[in-house]
Amino acid sequence: MNIKQAQEIIVSVIPSVQTEILRPENVGNPLTIIRILTAYIEKMIAQACEDELGKALHLMEYMHEKGEWRLQNAVENIFVFSLDSILNACPESRRGQVTGKIPIGIYTAYVNQIYRSGS
Repeated sequence: MNIKQAQEIIVSVIPSVQTEILRPENVGNPLTIIRILTAYIEKMIAQACEDELGKALHLMEYMHEKGEWRLQNAVENIFVFSLDSILNACPESRRGQVTGKIPIGIYTAYVNQIYRSGS
């Protein structure tokens, strides 16, 4: 999947981000698109919108698995890198619940990133 297809999928699954995703300065920029989706995920965690959070997390994993290399790198360098701070900002009472929603592919990339940085 290329960045244009990813943008279309994001807008179809999460219509509330359409305006920001389709701004001329954001179109075709995988880093910006992943930043927008990451901010949306943080917002869904803060608002305890479990269904929307699940959709967004699975969408992130889909882009990580099926996206072209620029999209995959953006997911790892933006979302996976910020996952630690996202989880730490999450209320402790919900942290386990949120962690349980993270798809295995994204969680594996997160764990690999932690081990790489510790070497």
